[in-house]
Parts: sequence; C-alpha cells; structure tokens
Amino acid sequence: MPRKPAPVTGVYERVPGSDIWCARIRVDGKLVRKSFGSGPKGRADAVAWVEKARTIKRTGEGVLPTTAKRPVLTTAEVAVLGDGTAITVGRLCDEFERYVKAHPEEYRDQTNPPRRIAEIRSMFGHRDAAKLKSSEIEDWLDDIQENRGLASATINKMRGTFSMIYKHGKRKDLVSVNPAVDVPLHDVGQGVERFLADDEEMRLRRVLQRKIEMHDPIKHPELRKQAIHRLLEFEVSLKSGMRRSEQYNLRWGDVDFERRIMRLRKTKNGKPRNAFMIDDVAAALKQLRKLDLERRDRSASQPNKSPDDVVFAKSDNKKWWQAALGEAKISNYRWHDNRHTFCSRLVQAGVHLKVVQEAAGHASIASTMRYAHFAPSQVLDAMAVLNTKREVG
Repeated sequence: MPRKPAPVTGVYERVPGSDIWCARIRVDGKLVRKSFGSGPKGRADAVAWVEKARTIKRTGEGVLPTTAKRPVLTTAEVAVLGDGTAITVGRLCDEFERYVKAHPEEYRDQTNPPRRIAEIRSMFGHRDAAKLKSSEIEDWLDDIQENRGLASATINKMRGTFSMIYKHGKRKDLVSVNPAVDVPLHDVGQGVERFLADDEEMRLRRVLQRKIEMHDPIKHPELRKQAIHRLLEFEVSLKSGMRRSEQYNLRWGDVDFERRIMRLRKTKNGKPRNAFMIDDVAAALKQLRKLDLERRDRSASQPNKSPDDVVFAKSDNKKWWQAALGEAKISNYRWHDNRHTFCSRLVQAGVHLKVVQEAAGHASIASTMRYAHFAPSQVLDAMAVLNTKREVG
C-alpha cells in the first residue's frame, strides 16, 4: 500500500476522503481559498500554489491574490503579465462566450464560435487585454495557418471572432481598444462558383425518381414518402433560391399560397425577408403538405426541438444528397450551389439584376453582380447611353 504524502499546511481535501483538493492562505488578515481539482495532480497544484504564495509573502517579491480568481505572481511575472488586477483576454472570452450562448437567434452556429473562442483563450487568456498588440495577433494567425495548413477564409473567421470578443468587451466597458481591428484580412480570392448544367439536373432527377419507384406504395408507403420528399426538397431549393437554413426553418404559417410568398424569419443577415413562390414551388409545397411527414425524435431522451408546423420533415439532407450526387456522377457540387444555379438561370433568361437581387435576398447588389457575366446584353444596353448620337446624311 503506497505511503500517504506528508501533510502540507494550508492544503486540504474539500471533504475528507473525497480526493478533491483545495488550498488556503491568509493575505492581509483575509483568508483566500482556492480549489484545484481531484487526484494527485489536484493535490500537487494546491501544494505548488501555497508554496509559491508563502515564498512571495516571505520575500516580498511578487503579488499575492486577494481572491481565488486572481493569480499568485512573482515580480518577474508581474513585469510581463501585470499585477493580476487588469482585465485579461480570458475574461473577455468568457464574457463573449456567455453572450453567444445566451443569444442563439443571433448566433445560430453554436459550435464554431465557441470553438474559436476557446482557442483564443488558450493562447492569450492570461494576457492583459489592454496591452495585447495587433502584431502579436497577426503573427499567431500566420503561424497557425502555416503549421496547420488552414485556409485563408478560416483565418479570417478566427480574426473576426477575435475582433468580436473585443467589441463585446468595449460594449461592456471592460476595454477601450480592439487590436484585432488592425489585423489585415487574408486574401481569399473570388472562389469558384458551381452551377448545375441541364444534363446534370436531368441525371439527378432520374436518380431521385428511381428512388421513389423502388418503394411500393402499398408495401413500403413511408419509404416512398421519404423518397418523394427528397425530390421535392431539391425542387424547392433549385426554384426558390432559398439558403439551406432558410428552407429548412420554413414553417407552414409563413407560407402564403394566395400571395405566392414565403416569409423567412431566419436569414443570413438576421433580417426577415420574403422568398417568392413560382408555380413549380407552389405545387411542390402542396405535395409536401399531402405527404404529412413529421420530424422524428432522435431517441426517447432526445426529443425533436423543431416547431410542430415546420414544412420539411427532415433538416439534415447531407447523407441522401451526397449519395444522389454520386449516383448521378456529379462532382464538386454542394446544396448551396442550387442557389447559384437559381441566380445564374434568372440572369441568363434576361431578368434584370435588381430583380435577381430581390429574388435571392441579397443585401447588396454587389453579391448579385457576381452573375453579371451571364447577361452581357444587359451590360451593353446600359452602356449604350454613351453612344455618340450621329445624324445620318
């Protein structure tokens, strides 16, 4: 049986026998207690904290904590980190993370922002937020891009999260600076926008139709309904131009067949907008309603949290969509590219770019102008005002 470690004054178990370790020191007559976790590591951390505090108390070379949240710092550490009373980057991260989690409507992605915040906290959490330099942030972003092979767009998102952490801190009067603002964005280029060719659409529709015909309406009615549902999901996406999140958050109460509009509550920029309903989309939606499918619970302990009147019975199309693309031999095509196809086909048909902007819900005409090369005639017509009027004869 291993020998018990020698007791250290000021180090104790929170509850005798629990193996959860704490430490305490007295600073200016006030008792400061701090918890360190369980097991040998928890005890070792508690012992190190107490011994470091006693050394500083004896020599006077450092700063003792007045609360459990403040660190024990030597004189050398104070010179680098401050005296422990300053607002740290870690504090800003904690404040912003709480805000993100408390506002899921504003931050619909509850996975990636907290992950980026945690990475920033891990690297800079101990630093005085007011003293962090833009050059340090820039160097760190360059390092992680080079060492981990991250895309420029990913680095820009990390920079954006860093800036939002500071912006939130400024709103809360915790800091008056934002060093991330001065960090330059990485060039991501224009990227390649993919559009669905007519022959590709034909192949894809054949695949989805075959999936429907595979299931007998008498023997396998539910499987047949699900296969029909998938074809209708694709039809609505391709011919309404809705973003994926807009489409799968659509509710029947927001579908107005009489006015031919779909009110979208959750959009990319957070502002509600209307999507428009052509005959093919209206027919698809009416057929969806007849299917009368509902989103299922994941398990008895994980009920589905979707509203009862959600239009689409499934919110995750990744598995069947990738399988259908594979069977149709279509590569490098994403669900979001249905939206690109929607816009490009409108422009190719001669629809004015301002109308395309309204149909797609682009906040800026600059987004719509990406499709201008599909309508050279519109550009030429607009440029015709520059023609010199010449008299004939």
